Amino acid sequence: MIRLDCTRVSIVIVCTDCPYWRAMRFTKHEAWKCAADHEKRTHPGLTQAQNAFTKHRAREGHAV
Repeated sequence: MIRLDCTRVSIVIVCTDCPYWRAMRFTKHEAWKCAADHEKRTHPGLTQAQNAFTKHRAREGHAV
């Protein structure tokens, strides 16, 4: 499972299934994209991060 730890200036992406994988981004859009990419590479078949990225992208009006 992916979770985002948000502060005022950055977002740390944490995969609870991977004890040593972490990433940092500056926007939620970038963070969910990074999480979705990690999920696709490392946990094929899971879609939690991809679904969150798709919802965020639609809500924020980002181009496909």
